[in-house]
Amino acid sequence: MRGLKNIIKQDLAIDLGTANTLIYRQNEGIVLNEPTVIAYSDNAEVIKAGRAAKEYLGRTPRGIKVLRPMKHGIIEDFDAVTQLIKVFLDCAQERKRIFSPRVVICIPSNITQVEKRAILEAARGVGPKKVFLLEETMAAAIGAGLPVQGEEPQMVLDIGGGTTEAAVIAEWAYICCETLRLAGDEMDEAIIQWLAENRGLEIGVNTAEKVKWEIGSAWDEGIGPDLECSVAGKDSLNGMPLTVVVTSRELRPALKGPLDAISKMIKDLLNSLPSETRASIEARGITATGGGSLIRGITQFLASRTGIPFHLAIDPLTTVVQGAGRTIDAFKDYQKVFIN
Repeated sequence: MRGLKNIIKQDLAIDLGTANTLIYRQNEGIVLNEPTVIAYSDNAEVIKAGRAAKEYLGRTPRGIKVLRPMKHGIIEDFDAVTQLIKVFLDCAQERKRIFSPRVVICIPSNITQVEKRAILEAARGVGPKKVFLLEETMAAAIGAGLPVQGEEPQMVLDIGGGTTEAAVIAEWAYICCETLRLAGDEMDEAIIQWLAENRGLEIGVNTAEKVKWEIGSAWDEGIGPDLECSVAGKDSLNGMPLTVVVTSRELRPALKGPLDAISKMIKDLLNSLPSETRASIEARGITATGGGSLIRGITQFLASRTGIPFHLAIDPLTTVVQGAGRTIDAFKDYQKVFIN
């Protein structure tokens, strides 16, 4: 019976992120995980999308334009997002179904009605007629297995590429939610700036991201050797090729600004809560999701700043789309969480 239903219609869930886009196919799981990047020719034809397009960032050949059409979770280039959704949806659907699928799209919590309309129009413009919007922190909480339907408040922190969001959820709804338009992208920029100021080395975004994952850290655990990596770029004085070796301890101050901003947002949210709600969260802890939560030692850093334990979700990179996927696998059970 499930196989027959899949032939007729197969619903999809999309985590349309600033850095990466993931798609979940009903009853099957994640079928696409690609950078949210698109490359055009001079005559506006799509050349590459996703990982292949990202390779052009920082070294774009003549006649090619490379875009990251999402910034801080918001559409910056409507046409590019529409094209990107079309390419990714075509990749995610094995074959054309008899009926158009329902599509659930995850969005930041504080976007405007105009921005919501833009996302709906972008999705509907490439085929699906039934499009449902789901806030990312709600999807993250569902994907992390938190009982969002229960009376006891649950707190989730989602650190993505363009936004960091924290929410307290109970009985299918938000008690409180905050969005900070600062996340993994700002960490990359901080690394670029630190290397330029302290090592005289100019690097691109892709290299900065690679350095972040290889040796980036928020907390000195004091165990094991200090991580190090070789970073290649250009000498900022003469433009010649230059390679330097950087350690995780040296680089840690570069991430201090973004990490301090995230911890301040969390503390401000906690201070705004009723005492009973805060006590309940202190007892349970906060669940961290999103790619940014994979920075080494970030849960220890945030716990030290807030006095509350943090727990890392099982697969932070896919928690949001996994949660959105659960809503399409059991659509009737989760209709309360959609916001349109």
